[in-house]
Amino acid sequence: MRTRYIITLLTFALCLSIKAQVDSLVQDSIVRVLAIGNSFSQDAVEQYLWELANEAGVKMIVGNAYRGGQGFQSHWIDVTEANNTFEYRKVVNGRRSNKPRTALSDIITDEPWQFITFQQVSQESGLTVTFEPYLTNLIQYAQSLQTNPNVAYGYHQTWAYSHDSTHGGFANYGNRQEVMYDSICAAVQYALQMHPEFSFVVPSGTAIQNARTTYLGDNMNRDGYHLDLKMGRYTAACAWFETITGISPVGLSFHPDGMDYVSARTCQVAAHEAVARPFERSDLKDEGLPAINHIVPTGLVKLNFGADRTTDPAWNDITPSLRTHLSIVDSNMNPTGILVTFTGDFGGTNRNGASYTTTKMLMPADVSQSALWGYAAGKFGSSGPRQSATLRLSHLNPELEYEFTIFSSRVGCQDFRQTSFIVQGADTWADALQSANNSRDTAVIKHIRPTADGQLTLTVMPGSNNNSPNLFYYLNAITIKAKK
Repeated sequence: MRTRYIITLLTFALCLSIKAQVDSLVQDSIVRVLAIGNSFSQDAVEQYLWELANEAGVKMIVGNAYRGGQGFQSHWIDVTEANNTFEYRKVVNGRRSNKPRTALSDIITDEPWQFITFQQVSQESGLTVTFEPYLTNLIQYAQSLQTNPNVAYGYHQTWAYSHDSTHGGFANYGNRQEVMYDSICAAVQYALQMHPEFSFVVPSGTAIQNARTTYLGDNMNRDGYHLDLKMGRYTAACAWFETITGISPVGLSFHPDGMDYVSARTCQVAAHEAVARPFERSDLKDEGLPAINHIVPTGLVKLNFGADRTTDPAWNDITPSLRTHLSIVDSNMNPTGILVTFTGDFGGTNRNGASYTTTKMLMPADVSQSALWGYAAGKFGSSGPRQSATLRLSHLNPELEYEFTIFSSRVGCQDFRQTSFIVQGADTWADALQSANNSRDTAVIKHIRPTADGQLTLTVMPGSNNNSPNLFYYLNAITIKAKK
């Protein structure tokens, strides 16, 4: 109880401090924010923070002193050895610039920053033994250079990795997300207690953890540790926006392309709750859509794979430009609540599928031609071979049974390019399809039930009868029928 009481007092004090800082900025026309960090500060501040502030009528300059994969000790070595390996990323009037090989001193003195934050490298973000004396040195260095006597120093709380992350540093926390999150929270509180210079904390880590309790699930990362380019980065930006301005992001209309209003609001609420309670995860299972999906699709769920977008709105475009696709609708344009996430990459996309097909899927040409492809042997193009590619369908209704009809096609082939499809949920089912010059055949997988938490995994790989030299495999389109 005593620990919780101390945390509550600390959080209350931080809120009062930030409010005072924001109040002091009322007469200033521009809010200037500098993050000293790495790719995690890139994820958090470079994309959407300026846009959120712009909608709220707040003029903002955003700076990021970036060194990829580096933290307190490495930053301090760079300063003392004058290596000048920082990249100075900056957002002014919505325009982004990058000045490589810049001294940290030049970045700190470039603007009269009102907010300057520090953060540790992600794998050491929960290990306080890695902080000193380097954090102290960096703070004192910034203090000696700052050109704004009213500058506020803060700590950027980074996020725990996804539960299935393969990052080597995850072992520091037993490869357990909750352990990493709790360790980060404890480490940030340690830094705040040791450094009275810090008057605020940006709770990106708690915002991401909050979002994971919603129907969006543990899909907030693009590679197990960096943030998803849309909803992950947007959630962190919302946390920064409210921390810096004192304005809640909930209800703001700006959100990235590829996100709908429901998912955007869910991310906004996750960030807002984090600012209110920076060191405590909020259970938001009913925010946006219920965490357990009870929606029964009113028609087929149609998925179009590849880089090309179809003109038929009943087909959901699943392009590799987004890791997680939201807003999946059925053929009657009703929301399904389903999320589709790339968990194992394909090699690329093409438009070499059959343009005229006679399957029961009734695909327009722009669907049947568009494809994702991969290869499992040899060397082809700039990408390396991958034995398989995987997709995860999550937030499915766990009470339903699903039937997959899959189309795979590559015209102009002189060999056999059989592709196998494996769907794994509560059980595992599979089928294969001859993709070479295919215009009429489909793979059909019936009676699939998702796991109890509503997930199915689709693996695409070469079939046993594939004799192409590179073992090519393809995925063009899927229709999904759901029934009780």
